[in-house]
Amino acid sequence: MSSKQKVNSGDYFTIPMTDGRQAVCQAIWIGKDSSGQTFKKVFAFCVLSVGDEKDIPDEVSYLSFQNHRGTFEVIFTAVDKLLSGEWPVIGRGPIKDEKMVNFEFNMAGDLYLCGEPVRVLAIDEYKDYLSMAISGYVLVERYFNQY
Repeated sequence: MSSKQKVNSGDYFTIPMTDGRQAVCQAIWIGKDSSGQTFKKVFAFCVLSVGDEKDIPDEVSYLSFQNHRGTFEVIFTAVDKLLSGEWPVIGRGPIKDEKMVNFEFNMAGDLYLCGEPVRVLAIDEYKDYLSMAISGYVLVERYFNQY
């Protein structure tokens, strides 16, 4: 039985896959930490490894994935499985990539910094920022299957 767990940016956690492998991931941004609770049901993470190992790699670097928009490292999804403990936290570490520490994203034409609104983006700026696109759990595993 899973139990509720507290999760913070920088926490490492595992996601069990249906084929028996594990994805070792790092939480980059937790939406509920944003003022106003606008994004309280989502979070963003990066993946360090996909395979049989459940350990945090010595060298922390994030895997890249492909979709119809191109290459990306950050995945947005619902926070339920993380908070419930179904995706267990296995450690904590610093977020080493500066663009992940100062996490900016585009949500419906608005620029956010760590979940706080900054300004409205001009249409020609959209391409310069990561777009928040929430992936369902099945799609998350499909991304992992690229490895």
